[in-house]
Amino acid sequence: MDLKLARRETDGVSIIDLSGKITAGDSIAAFRDAVRDEVAKGNSRILINLKDVTYVDSSGLGELVLALGTVTQTVCSSCGASLFKDDDGQWEPCAQCSSNERKPWGQLKLSNPGRQITDLLHFTKLNSVFDVRDSESDAIASFIE
Repeated sequence: MDLKLARRETDGVSIIDLSGKITAGDSIAAFRDAVRDEVAKGNSRILINLKDVTYVDSSGLGELVLALGTVTQTVCSSCGASLFKDDDGQWEPCAQCSSNERKPWGQLKLSNPGRQITDLLHFTKLNSVFDVRDSESDAIASFIE
């Protein structure tokens, strides 16, 4: 079964419902575009609902990591401009306002992972990188914290 997705919003949280398999191919590009569309709309609280996902391969896992990086990119706390590290790995001051204060742009959380996804996240130790919640309601409530 190919990847299918639907988008909705609850309590100010943009939810992307996924179903099927998150594997290499054209359907994975639709997921990438959905995340980018939410960011482009200014939706900084994004929940990926994995309830109906049956399988994730390495490409799918890479897309989840890419989504996390897209949503949580580092921005200037003062003006919101994107920030970058220099060649030595040090954060550069903001080019627009010269501030050194940084913050993540948004939050991305995963909910309802099945056994295969849970095992994959633990095996790759990405469970310590992603905020994974057992239910959609727990995930939505955690955005308020």
